[in-house]
Amino acid sequence: MFQHILVPLDGSQRSEQALALAAHIARVHHSSILLLQSIEILSIYSMETVGMMEHIQQLEEQGAEKYLHNLEKSPLLDQIPVTTQVYQGNASSAILDAVSHHAIDLVVLCSHGYTGLKQWVLGSVAHKIARSCPVPVLIQRDEYPLPFGGEPEGEHQLRVCIALDGSPEAEAVIEPAISIAVACAPAQCAEIHLLRILPPLNQSDEDLFKEIYHLDLQATIHEQAQAYLRTVVKYLEPMVKSYAGIKLMSSLRSSTDVAQEIIQYAEKSSHWPSFQLLAMTTHGHSPLDRWVFGSTAERILNRTRLPLLIVRPA
Repeated sequence: MFQHILVPLDGSQRSEQALALAAHIARVHHSSILLLQSIEILSIYSMETVGMMEHIQQLEEQGAEKYLHNLEKSPLLDQIPVTTQVYQGNASSAILDAVSHHAIDLVVLCSHGYTGLKQWVLGSVAHKIARSCPVPVLIQRDEYPLPFGGEPEGEHQLRVCIALDGSPEAEAVIEPAISIAVACAPAQCAEIHLLRILPPLNQSDEDLFKEIYHLDLQATIHEQAQAYLRTVVKYLEPMVKSYAGIKLMSSLRSSTDVAQEIIQYAEKSSHWPSFQLLAMTTHGHSPLDRWVFGSTAERILNRTRLPLLIVRPA
């Protein structure tokens, strides 16, 4: 599914944690990799001498080119088609520009890179890219990195939680999530859990509906949601049929706080999360029920300890 993978880097070892994951996915999918580093002279240096600024910019560019060239020739990327690019400007613009000009279909990056002035905090670069990138974004974590190739610690198979809200928009994350699961799971053994959270109804609305239509509205909505999940599972069965180790499951829960419930479901254990990857779209229902990035998806992005796959529906 993934032909061209983009790995943004900032020169730190922390940001390079995404590189091993991207290389593994690239080998499975026979993908090429673009290594990207951006340099921001004016945001780091406040100098009035044009000549010195130009000299510093030249040094920064040379350093970035050498850094990317060394990575390109590293054993980690052996036999993978790799290109490099140094971009002048902020990291978010660099990533989005590379996506549009190089037919990128997956971005893999670490949630954090340098500390201090160059820090890639989750609320900045990774956050902005997850919000606006037109292709899937896979965010690797420091504390609980997405395992690949071997057995996950304490697990015999990879477990992926896909959050849905019943809309076609939210379903856009399913195919890339399964593709990543197949690539990373040991012996392609993975559990794909489709999760839907129903917010409870207003009691007065439920009582009024029951009085007028003689129906239990909450039970009806619950039954429809269960039927929806069964339909999605049935639709996906032919897709995963060729992978004997892939299991499809579904779960329906209720909560007033959708984001927190998704996180709690995926991170049941305080010692080690129950899932190794959480996947969702930036939004689903529209317009009134829309999962705007400023609410559910954004809160999950900020709070979850898990690696996160974010897809922005077309």
